[in-house]
Amino acid sequence: MTLEAFFEDTKTANYYIHSISNWQDPNPSPVLEMHEDIIVVRDDLLGAGSKVRFIDYLIGHDPDTSKVKEWVFGSCPATGYAQISLPVVCSKYDKKAVLFMAERKRENLHEYQLKGLSLGADYRWVPNGMLNVTQKRAKDYVSENSTERALLPIGLEHRTVIGSAIKVARNLPLNPKEVWSVGSSGTLSRSLQLAWPDAEIHVVSVGHTMSEREIGRAIYHRSELKFDRPVKPEDAPPFPSAPTYDAKAWKFVRELASPGAMFWNVGA
Repeated sequence: MTLEAFFEDTKTANYYIHSISNWQDPNPSPVLEMHEDIIVVRDDLLGAGSKVRFIDYLIGHDPDTSKVKEWVFGSCPATGYAQISLPVVCSKYDKKAVLFMAERKRENLHEYQLKGLSLGADYRWVPNGMLNVTQKRAKDYVSENSTERALLPIGLEHRTVIGSAIKVARNLPLNPKEVWSVGSSGTLSRSLQLAWPDAEIHVVSVGHTMSEREIGRAIYHRSELKFDRPVKPEDAPPFPSAPTYDAKAWKFVRELASPGAMFWNVGA
């Protein structure tokens, strides 16, 4: 672990909350429902996922980014929810969402990509766009006008995003003892670890093998399904959930979670 990573990992919940000042989530409060003895955060009901809560301050209120007109992201897979959340929040604050993604034929676009297009996202299609290539294209695009363009990091991992997630979690009317979520970059899971330092946290990896830093103090589980493969119907949760992402955790929740544990459903 680098020295920079060490100091980043030792920052406290108060540090992140302080970074968002007096921000309040402008969205409807998260809906909590009981399913199979599990408390489920139904953020699929937002229509654009939990990220619309977590990036609201950064896009619309952060004085450090007030001059930014274009928010640029090069780390979104075809099945990624950020391509829905980002244009929704950018549109709200008269900003532009620019996404560098691997090129696909129109008839092969994922339903989330079609929704992103309908929401006004500016897709910059990259031929043979491996992740490192789309990230490089996005970075180069921002460097051409770094005053009015800003690059979003993988997992949307930014101090104000983490601070917003902590605040939203702590405003829920419960203090869970056990918390489950899926993870790729681990941004949500590590935010929940900070929000509830005494809770037992579980993360189900649905992408690459998560690093020690990405896992944090969570108990780690790994889905056997490939990243772009949807959950098997028999393992799907009894509520709408992103089939290639959140839904993959339910098999583990069903088998391993304690009654009364909480599961954070980001989107559907």
